[in-house]
Amino acid sequence: MSAVNSGYADNDKKNIVINSGIVSIEKNRNKVFFKNGVSIEADEFKIEADKATYNNVTKITSIYGNPATIKSKVENNTYNGSADLITFSETNKVKLIGNAFIKFDDVNVSSKEIIFNAKDGRIVSDN
Repeated sequence: MSAVNSGYADNDKKNIVINSGIVSIEKNRNKVFFKNGVSIEADEFKIEADKATYNNVTKITSIYGNPATIKSKVENNTYNGSADLITFSETNKVKLIGNAFIKFDDVNVSSKEIIFNAKDGRIVSDN
């Protein structure tokens, strides 16, 4: 099963495709749940995980794994990372939370939480 989510940020159209074994929708909670293996593809990255939740109110996608992994799809900008939880919204900001790790260029970073730009892989602040 799959679902497609399109949003807008910086006037660029974002297409996100989520594939999973089970998709359930809870309209009263404004959430979509993806279970039994999840693969998420956006223009900038691909994520593999166990399960995910999309919140239609906050427009935040939360991805859970043991660990969940993320890999860049942008040429000349390779990064890959992993964490217990990965979140992203309609902006280019991605958060790796819990046993977070990212590698870009020749730099490896490990922390409880890492926030980075999905377009260029650079670590950013939460402000």
